[in-house]
Amino acid sequence: MFREIAGVDDILPGGMKAYTIGGKEIVLCNDDGRFYAFDRRCGHMSAPLDMGTANGYIVTCPLHSVQFDATTGKALCPPVPAYSTGDVIPKTQDNFTRWIDELMKHVRTCDIRTYAVRVEGGKISVDV
Repeated sequence: MFREIAGVDDILPGGMKAYTIGGKEIVLCNDDGRFYAFDRRCGHMSAPLDMGTANGYIVTCPLHSVQFDATTGKALCPPVPAYSTGDVIPKTQDNFTRWIDELMKHVRTCDIRTYAVRVEGGKISVDV
């Protein structure tokens, strides 16, 4: 069922904005007048994608730089590559960060759900 959630002027070209519709968190993305809707949460670590960046229809997560195609929801790349470390037990903050990065590469990245968008009379509706 399509639900009106925004006006076309509410999101600048290249911008994203989060909405909660019927209990679902979604993001609207404006790719130079083409609008896409997708799940707000990253398919890797559940970070809010609206706090990331949009370059056309490519959305980059702010947490680990996983990229998604906003037209299909497909994950286009894994998280930022982990650092290689020989430390088993972290001894410094830097080593701790590297240790966490090493663990993170084993966390699965899932595609995100996309939603059909309709633009009529300056209003954006999403099928949720």
